Amino acid sequence: MKRTLTISVAILACVGTFQGCANRKPLPVEPVTFPSVGATATRNVGEALISHGFAKLVPKLIIAQDEQIGEVAIPKGTYKFEAENSDRIKFVAGTLELYLYKDKKNICIGKGKCSDMPYSIENSMGAPMSNHFQQTLIYNGKIGNRITLGYREFSGDVARPAFSNEVSYDLSESAILGYKGARVEVVKATNTEITYKILSGFLP
Repeated sequence: MKRTLTISVAILACVGTFQGCANRKPLPVEPVTFPSVGATATRNVGEALISHGFAKLVPKLIIAQDEQIGEVAIPKGTYKFEAENSDRIKFVAGTLELYLYKDKKNICIGKGKCSDMPYSIENSMGAPMSNHFQQTLIYNGKIGNRITLGYREFSGDVARPAFSNEVSYDLSESAILGYKGARVEVVKATNTEITYKILSGFLP
């Protein structure tokens, strides 16, 4: 059966019967734009439209169809990453725990209870980490045909006043708002919330 396996995670923790705890280290941290470019989102006044910072790279296990390991049913779906050691990676969905063994690349529910079922591994980004440098555009509301955004830079959870700014835009000129390379297209805006699409992130 065909499998897709792309894992770029490091050892996070040792839980249950996991061994090799001395080798554990945090998940890798990567730069990220959140929401991602191309995504459509809705935010209230005072909430961030777009943020750029650093986030942990988190894997997830995808089972495309219902499977069976012995008498245990393995429903199709997405299984969240929980832990990793030198031998295997643990994923969970509800109370069901699945283990991906790195040498055989098969899925198990316990020692000796394994299946050569098809699966894939996808990496995704968490939200930007607040203890790293972060850029944010905040929706400050709409009056008439004008939208106001606040720009903030953060470092270690502390706002940097010298790097804060407020800008306004006339929607009659363009539905695209931009600041420091970040571009968002307004789909709908009121004085309480905005729906928009991310066209590009902040310039490096």
